[in-house]
This record gives sequence, structure tokens and C-alpha cells, in this order.
Amino acid sequence: MQDVLADIEARLNGRAWRDQALVQPVCITSLPRAGTTLLLEVLAQVPEVATHCYRDMPFVRVPFLWNRLSGRFRKTQALAEPAHGDGIMINVDSPEAFEETVWPARFPERYRGDGIRPWDRPDPEFAAELADHMRRIVVLRMGAVAPEARYLSKNNANIARVGLLRAAFPDAQILVPLRDPLAQAQSMLRQHLRFTARHAEDDFSRRYVADIGHFEFGAAHRPILFDGVAELAARYRPEQIEYWIGYWHAAYRRLAGQEGVTFLDHAGFFRDGGANFPRLCERLGLTLDPAAVEAAGAQIRPMAPAPEADGDVGGLDDARRLFANLQAGSLFAP
Repeated sequence: MQDVLADIEARLNGRAWRDQALVQPVCITSLPRAGTTLLLEVLAQVPEVATHCYRDMPFVRVPFLWNRLSGRFRKTQALAEPAHGDGIMINVDSPEAFEETVWPARFPERYRGDGIRPWDRPDPEFAAELADHMRRIVVLRMGAVAPEARYLSKNNANIARVGLLRAAFPDAQILVPLRDPLAQAQSMLRQHLRFTARHAEDDFSRRYVADIGHFEFGAAHRPILFDGVAELAARYRPEQIEYWIGYWHAAYRRLAGQEGVTFLDHAGFFRDGGANFPRLCERLGLTLDPAAVEAAGAQIRPMAPAPEADGDVGGLDDARRLFANLQAGSLFAP
């Protein structure tokens, strides 16, 4: 249905976004629990940035038509904590990672039952479709064509398609938060267990995350099939920390060979938001807006170190060696 509606929207409103330039889009991606949501939250407050927000649901791919229709019953909403329980407060106007809905609609064969197959080569036809979608969001958020506007996405699954994005948008800024593998694996395991329990009680929540293309955790979990992940899944279950350590290693091993990726050290960035957020904006070529800088300084706080594992964890030594190599060349590295 959204394919049909998107074509109708293009015929009715296509002139509105036809001339919108896509200048250095910013793509935040990583495995979950690396700080991508907070990065999205603080960067989305910069005035020239445009991104998806919760109001775009459920008709994410037809934002103009849905905005016009939903405007008849639009309401304000108080901030509340989402299901992840990570302390970030949101409402319907908060930014979120809904761009992912475009990908399974175009590549359903890659979302097979045992996992999600990575993208290995450019796809010019789809790149044009994605660029068209990005232009719609920019013009909708800005109210008109805005030559200096920057499209911003947070899409964890983009970790599997960096090469395609670089080919489609050569000037894109691809930002990858880099977190200690044990800390991130522990956090991913906690979220998986949390969502597994939630999905057992509420099937709607399982169907919802699948509908928006979020297969990270719970009953909807489908790993991205990086090299070695099929063997990992045969050896460990997602209820084991070794599964998430191995998943981390497979994902970042793939990223280590990608060009045009900027790694951001998680601990270093979160150590001093008031100083590091302006430095990040400068690196991305974004305006140093005083209100955005102040808000980011209030939101970004040092992270408590993760507890060490009880006993040996299979694969952790290899993951930490890779982490150290990537960290050495990352932004805000100690």
C-alpha cells in the first residue's frame, strides 16, 4: 500500500522536493547500545538538520500525505521513556530511526528467516529511491527547499551497507560510535532479555518492531549475517554473552575494512558533552547553534564503566584487540 501511496504522493507533491540538494547527509550507524540514539537526539537539535520523527509513523514512506492527513487530529504529547529504558525521554516530535522501513520494502529477499544478508555492491536504482525519500523528509521538516539543510539518519542496520551508501552519497558523513565490546555486549544481552519478555506478553510490540525493520532484540531478533555469524548462531544462543561478543567482533571486523567511516570513541565523547559536542559539529560541518550546544551539554554525561565478566568469555580477547586498533584512530580517543 505504501508503494502505491508513495507514487501518488510523488505525482501530487513531487515538485516540492525535486530541487532539494542532499548535502553531506549524516548517517549514524553501529550495533545497538553504542550511543546512537543519544547522538541522534543531540544532533537533531541543530537547526539545519532534518530527520524522521515519531509523527511519521505509520506511513513513513509517504510523509507529505500522512502529515496532511494527521494534521487534522494532531496533538502535543508529554515526554516519556520508551521501551528501551535507557533514560532518554521522547514524544511524537522526537527523532527516530524510521528510515529502515524503506530497505525491506525494496529488498525483502535479504530479510530471510535466519538473518539479514549484508549489501555488497552499489545499487544505483535504489540509491535514487532512497535519495528521493531523503529529500521528502528534508523539505517536510524545513517547510520548503533548503539548500543548506542536512539529512540525518540513525539506522543501526546501515552497518551492513556502508559500501552502498558511500557509492550513493560520496560526500556522506558515516559516523560509527565505538564502545568497549564487553560493555556493549552486556547491554545488548540485557535488551534482548528485556524484549524477549515483553514480546512474550505483548505480540503487538513484536509485530511493531518487525514492521519498522528493527530486528535487533527479542522474539523478532534476526542477526545481520556478517562473516562468521551463521556459525556463531549455531554455537551460541542470543541468551549467552558469547553470542553478543562474537556478533560485535563480526560487525566491527567488517567495518574495519570499509573506507569513509568515522569512528567515535563512546567513552571519550561521553566524558565531556559540553566540550565534545561542538567539536563533533565542527567535524561534521554543522552550525554551532548555541541552543543545541547547551542542550547537548545537559544530555551528555560520563558513562559508568561496565563490570568485568565473571570468568573467561569466549572471543572477548579477540574483540578487545580489534577495539583497541579501531579506537586508536577514532574521534575523542583517550
